[in-house]
Amino acid sequence: MDILNLIGRRQELFENDINICEQELSDVVGISKFLVIGGAGSIGQAVAKEIFKRNPLKLHVVDISENKMVELVRDIRSSFGYIDGDFQTFALEMIGKKAAHLARM
Repeated sequence: MDILNLIGRRQELFENDINICEQELSDVVGISKFLVIGGAGSIGQAVAKEIFKRNPLKLHVVDISENKMVELVRDIRSSFGYIDGDFQTFALEMIGKKAAHLARM
């Protein structure tokens, strides 16, 4: 499927900017630590992949869905392999006591 054609574009919106700044982006990401919350959703996955492919010092991804998190890891490993930095995923649900009580009602 040609996504660009579907949305009526000829090139990606930030393609030129990213190409121009790729080395600087990679340098900054390479010395940085990231926490992506909601990382198994569509936007979270895209963010995690963009960070991962630039070899971050640390990338931790958190999401409520363990199954989607496994899919993300498989996709990243098959597309980009491994990085030198610390890459970990966490399937967590964190809500307060009051919210948990209301959710059970």
